[in-house]
Amino acid sequence: MDVTGGCEGPLAEFSALRQETLERVKAQQQLLTLQLTVTATIFGFAISRPDMTAVMLIVPFSSYLLCGRLVAQHFGTVRVAEYVRTHLSDRVPGGLHWEAWLRRRPYKPHLFGSLLPLLLTFVGASVLALASTLGYVFGHADFGVGSRIGLTTVWFVGLGAATLSLLLVLQMTGRAPIRGWRQTGLF
Repeated sequence: MDVTGGCEGPLAEFSALRQETLERVKAQQQLLTLQLTVTATIFGFAISRPDMTAVMLIVPFSSYLLCGRLVAQHFGTVRVAEYVRTHLSDRVPGGLHWEAWLRRRPYKPHLFGSLLPLLLTFVGASVLALASTLGYVFGHADFGVGSRIGLTTVWFVGLGAATLSLLLVLQMTGRAPIRGWRQTGLF
């Protein structure tokens, strides 16, 4: 007699999706580590060589790119959870109840537990880099017109990247419903 009632396929799929979720969470931790490492390396290099201040203008761009990947992993996990809840659970007699259990016990990200660390890690590093290069980009007198225009453009685009990182973090933590997660295109 088949004890599982013919639901081996859906249970195997659930197991694979749980593994995918774990891999996504692991990738998020690796992205955080990479962000901290890259930022510290760039700041350390720029601080140790005052003539290389402009290298800090890389930080807003690398922060935005890594933040975008972290947010994509988050929304990918949300999408897996939605699939399990809406499609897979019904294919198992009695349901899986995993996502239903999670929905009854929602986790609301709070300022000091998730929002502030993410803001400091991505947006804070970008803002610090932009502030550190402010005098160099706008006050340095030894630049030609072309160099000044180039550095100013990179600085303002970096400011835009920092703003986008802010919006991504706020969206991910549910603090700024800029668009629904289904519309993000991040998955």
